[in-house]
Amino acid sequence: MTTPLTPQRSTSRRAQRTLARAASDRRLLAGAAATAGAALAAGVARELISREHGDDGADPARVYRIRRGEKAAEAVRRIVTGRLDDALEQLREHLDDDVAGAIHETRKDLKKARAVLRLVRARMDDEVYRRDNARLRDAARALAGLRDAEAKVGTIEALEERFGDELHPEMIELKHELEADRDAVGTADADSDSPIRVAARQASDAIDAVRESVDSWSFSKSGWKLLEPGVERSYARGRNRFSDVRSEPSPENIHAWRKRVKDLWYDLRLLRNSWPDLMGEMGDGAHHLSDVLGDHHDLTVLAEDIHSRDRFSADGDELAAIMGVIESRQEELLEAAVPVGERLYAESPKDFTKRMRAYWRAWRPG
Repeated sequence: MTTPLTPQRSTSRRAQRTLARAASDRRLLAGAAATAGAALAAGVARELISREHGDDGADPARVYRIRRGEKAAEAVRRIVTGRLDDALEQLREHLDDDVAGAIHETRKDLKKARAVLRLVRARMDDEVYRRDNARLRDAARALAGLRDAEAKVGTIEALEERFGDELHPEMIELKHELEADRDAVGTADADSDSPIRVAARQASDAIDAVRESVDSWSFSKSGWKLLEPGVERSYARGRNRFSDVRSEPSPENIHAWRKRVKDLWYDLRLLRNSWPDLMGEMGDGAHHLSDVLGDHHDLTVLAEDIHSRDRFSADGDELAAIMGVIESRQEELLEAAVPVGERLYAESPKDFTKRMRAYWRAWRPG
């Protein structure tokens, strides 16, 4: 079992200094914002081109956006159903062709479905919410092993690209070990008892159960009132977690912030058509921030793995050198995240929600 990595006091001080630099050096903010802005502009352009054709060529019935003439409750059911249908297709039709790809796409579908569920939880029966959210959570957890193994390999490859010869040779050896672990987890041969097929069946059963219940979901409010509490809650939680990171930039706080940023990204995608240009830019900002914080978390997971291995002495030079590289990269990521977070969470939750409501009402028919 992996031993959780307890944040060291020195790491916390380094992270605190990172936040201080990001808050005081305006040239850093401008540079990071410009870098992020270029990525956002490219993302907006891509999205605007495909706006009338669905998301990435998807079946229109599965597009992850609310349509102008669509009732909010009907949109919620359609969007969740579309994500669950896609997840089931991935597990039942694509597992043989591309194990890692099918699992990755399934987990993305489950995250999107759960985000919609959280968005409307205040307006639906609490027992139904808890039951179906737990089912989707358990389905995702059943498939987590392959993603974790894949992420560790990808994280070392990213460190290789960033640091080159500065990377300790032991990291390359560790990458080979992790590749073997990943391949063992991801083997989906004809044996119906292989771990990945057992996990896929467990996930499929849980997804099927939710899929059968979606049509019976009922809500206490309609229109914007169905969505409003979830929009405000999502934004407020992300803003609060950003505040936590400013107070104590621990790996746990940064990961908690990342999860709430992802919720905001999904909400903005759902509401994008209310003002595509502006909402697209905000959504791409949240997506970029989520990716940066996700890379930070992947480094924490890799550090936990390294600490759990007997080959690295707790007080050895090798471990110190490896952790130094990991922490340096985490500092860079945190520096890049702060200015994007400042822009995204500049408003109060009430002001943000009021603005979203104004866009919605101006956009909707009648």
